[in-house]
Amino acid sequence: MNPFVFASLTAFGIIVKIVASAKKYNKKIERANFARTEYKKIMDAIRFCLRGEPFSEKEFLDNLKMIDDFVSDHCMEIPTQINKKYSQCFTAL
Repeated sequence: MNPFVFASLTAFGIIVKIVASAKKYNKKIERANFARTEYKKIMDAIRFCLRGEPFSEKEFLDNLKMIDDFVSDHCMEIPTQINKKYSQCFTAL
């Protein structure tokens, strides 16, 4: 392989790694995965209840509120630009 091509690819990889570590994508990905798994657990609980498992509405809603509060407090924030675009699109409904 040409040394110039090899050096270019290596430099590009290093730059991408530096940018990723500066923006802390690993933490953001971890938070997004945590939120996804917690909400998947809620959907699984609803599915089990529909299949005939015992269901306590108060306990389920308390658990749902606790998880929702935790996720909204500790997970990723919605950027202002996306929030504004969302509001423009869905407030008219």
